[in-house]
Amino acid sequence: MAKKATTTSTSSAIIDLTGEEMLSTSGASSLLGITSQWLRQLSANGYIPEAIKGKYPLVAVVQGYVRSLKDEERRSSKVAADSGLKAARQREVELRIGKEEGRLVDMEDVEAIVSNVFATLRAELTGIPAAVTRDVKLRAEIEKGLNGAFARSQGKFREAGEALRSGSDPLGADGENDS
Repeated sequence: MAKKATTTSTSSAIIDLTGEEMLSTSGASSLLGITSQWLRQLSANGYIPEAIKGKYPLVAVVQGYVRSLKDEERRSSKVAADSGLKAARQREVELRIGKEEGRLVDMEDVEAIVSNVFATLRAELTGIPAAVTRDVKLRAEIEKGLNGAFARSQGKFREAGEALRSGSDPLGADGENDS
């Protein structure tokens, strides 16, 4: 056997507003969820009309309050945008000053300089084994040692560059910078 659907009748009041309904200060404050002092401030700021014999027009109160909320939202988003722009400009100025004072340098310039110095040093040092000894085995050992030192130095330079780019300590977590 199928159950029969039951319906419950609820009465809801529909109010037709004529625009002439008036609210007391406490009624308007309660309706909007604000203090009566804030309600008076909204009136002073021109969002809602002034009270007439302690009463406010209902429709004007609600519309004025909504308008004040929208204006506040616009002001807040404008302030946030202005703040972001101001912070970006400040950062740009700080970077420019840092570069002019020599505290900031372009990583590409640093890499080019260090690469140039390494190339010059390598060119100078590669002639030392031949100048020091005619012993081929000893010369090969010296060259092997120099090549190892260059490879380790090049690796450390690469790691330091990556650390600088990521904002980490270029000398490593333990502060050591020896090979």
